[in-house]
Amino acid sequence: MEVQMSTERIKSRYLQWIDELWHADPQKMEGFTEQIAAPDFIGHWPGSEVHGPVQLAEMVRKGVSLFSEHRVEVVVGPIVEKDLVSARWIFRGKYNGELPGSPAEPGTEVSFAGMDIFRYRDGKFTEYWVSSDGLQFMEQLGFAPKP
Repeated sequence: MEVQMSTERIKSRYLQWIDELWHADPQKMEGFTEQIAAPDFIGHWPGSEVHGPVQLAEMVRKGVSLFSEHRVEVVVGPIVEKDLVSARWIFRGKYNGELPGSPAEPGTEVSFAGMDIFRYRDGKFTEYWVSSDGLQFMEQLGFAPKP
């Protein structure tokens, strides 16, 4: 019974990550990351790492600042095994035109998918790995030729 309760808590925490963090008011993100990420949190993004809730909030804030009307939707999972949780998601939003060198017009609708894996301990996430379809994203913003 305890395993089932723990599994449900981990799933619930992951859904907070998607539903609350990625859709939060940018000014409130840091407070929220302190609730869901351990002080020793390490996040692994392609090409960079973040440490702790403050850097996590900054990374998310930078990512969503490029879009208006953005939504992140879980399409597979969350799946829990022991202290790990994983899910597949789709990000959708309207590009705001702020990436230097992008020929995409402001308002261009963008969508791309990715997968998350988290390590969970004592009610908080301690480690994070993300893999997303960066090529699809870059194609939509005109940085890479479409196949």
